[in-house]
Amino acid sequence: MSLAKNSYERYLKDITNHPRITQEREAELSAIIMADDNPEETETAIDELIHANLLLVVHCLKNFDKFLSSPAVRITRMDLIAEGNIGLMKAARRFNATFSSDDDDSSAKKFKGVRFSTYACKCIKSRMRRALKLARFIHIPEHHFSYWSEMETLRQAHGDTISDTILCNELDVSGEVLGLLKQSSKSGICMLEDLAAQENDAGGWHDFIPNERSPSPSDETGRSDLRAFLIHEMRNLPPRTQHMLSMMYFNDHSPTLREISLKYGISSERCRQVCAQGLQRLRRQMSSRCERIEPNLLANLDACAA
Repeated sequence: MSLAKNSYERYLKDITNHPRITQEREAELSAIIMADDNPEETETAIDELIHANLLLVVHCLKNFDKFLSSPAVRITRMDLIAEGNIGLMKAARRFNATFSSDDDDSSAKKFKGVRFSTYACKCIKSRMRRALKLARFIHIPEHHFSYWSEMETLRQAHGDTISDTILCNELDVSGEVLGLLKQSSKSGICMLEDLAAQENDAGGWHDFIPNERSPSPSDETGRSDLRAFLIHEMRNLPPRTQHMLSMMYFNDHSPTLREISLKYGISSERCRQVCAQGLQRLRRQMSSRCERIEPNLLANLDACAA
């Protein structure tokens, strides 16, 4: 069993533990939610109304199963359930089981003598439909979804060899529109993981795209060699100069001139002079030993000695 199917089956098993409620109980919960006198009681009523209708989201999902099998759709069944649950939560907060004819607010969703599911289904399906549209990198008109469903029904009735003439007549569209419908139904999205999966020994997409923040192995090797070269050349400097330069440039915790001067019992200015003279001498040594040396390294040494 695949991981996605296993997650779906486990989710169904979990939500079946929540019992359904009667229409009378829905009206009671709606009254508590609309009154909103006690925030704690309101949230408790909303939670009960939501948990009692979690299976409603799974029921609405059946209308979108045919779209999930399309190569143009990159969204899973559990993703749609999550979107549907968001729509269910919004419906629970807005549902009013009573009806008031003198209410001029046309945006209010108020019903009389209907179940909560009647209103919630519209919110759930709207949220799922929106998720399917946003799952695409290229926008496809929403009415294409209904045409895809009708085309699939006609193919099942007439077989895969159904002619374009029959499709045009049954769908009441022109040949040009039919071509667009076929193209949109077969359109896919090229994902990075799909490109990686085409290679035999490939891993993920991160194996193909360089990480610009990651240090280059050649640069790291070059720095390591230069560090070793500098340490070797510093052996020709006076011991105190070696220690000062090592503390300042080769220590994880780079001390200040003040801290170094206190260690050696000299002034900060004298400490700076010793380090500057040591860097100048080190540069002359390296220039005399190497015919070609990294220009940036010499520039850094000059800047430190300044």
